Amino acid sequence: MRTGVVAGLCVALVVMCLYLPQPCEAQYETLIASVLGKLTGLWHNNSVDFMGHTCHFRRRPKVRKFKLYHEGKFWCPGWAPFEGRSRTKSRSGSSREAIKDFVRKALQNGLITQQDATVWVNN
Repeated sequence: MRTGVVAGLCVALVVMCLYLPQPCEAQYETLIASVLGKLTGLWHNNSVDFMGHTCHFRRRPKVRKFKLYHEGKFWCPGWAPFEGRSRTKSRSGSSREAIKDFVRKALQNGLITQQDATVWVNN
């Protein structure tokens, strides 16, 4: 994560702590736990079986022009020398679009048939 984003999050946390009512320390622990839970949920790595091959997917957040985007990457080492990439505002959309990009490239390189590609691109 970029240092500017981390610094912004730290400033926001300090400002929130100053303006929240302070009857007990438990509020801070709950707040910090929920914020950290949301932040760690933005990153995702997974392996899947795709058309008989072990493939990997990675999703990570990226802030561009003060907007949160999710970048997706889908690749199958040992089968395809390319990878599918995406950048969307939706977490689930980033995985879907990265897989669609991979399928389009696999079709162009002759690794899959048009029938296989249609199933993945349309769904």
